[in-house]
Amino acid sequence: MNEITRIYYYKFMNQDKRRAKERIRDLFVVGCLTALRYSDYSTLTCDNFQNGYIVKRTKKTNIDVKVPAHDYVKEIFAKYHGHIPGNLCIQYVNKYLKTIMKEIGLNDIVTYSFTKGGKLVTVTKEKWELISSHTARRSAATNMYLTGRMKTLEIMRLTGHRTEQNFFRYIRLTNDDTARSISGDMFFRK
Repeated sequence: MNEITRIYYYKFMNQDKRRAKERIRDLFVVGCLTALRYSDYSTLTCDNFQNGYIVKRTKKTNIDVKVPAHDYVKEIFAKYHGHIPGNLCIQYVNKYLKTIMKEIGLNDIVTYSFTKGGKLVTVTKEKWELISSHTARRSAATNMYLTGRMKTLEIMRLTGHRTEQNFFRYIRLTNDDTARSISGDMFFRK
């Protein structure tokens, strides 16, 4: 959530394309706070904003979801007079998200591993290189889980995951996330 706040309040210095960068940044923040897919969060209108909730029939799964609207989302709706800055090609958004996140300074080193052709491959990149429109949805689901205040099944109703196994494969928990999450447990006290 600290990074989302940092992204939300970032002031673009260069006037060149400042407005376009703000629109993409604001759209991304909406995704980070709703757990909706790009096809859903990029098409939100004032009709989807109902009594402090985002109400949307999802495009992919055709189910209705109702997500409490975060204060940042409310501010973005107001900034754009009840519409989210949509009608942007996903390839354009993904290309400029990387530029925007690099400018913001999301340059932490991220190392991850995966299996390719039966061999373990380890890759190291700067965080901005890994960010795409779908990162918003994963971030929302992960951050909701990390609050510790929401039940896994409640989050799964928003994301559309049918099994906890798939949900836990989907969210991105680091060893630091896990350590912070359990550090306050009585098990680790006298």
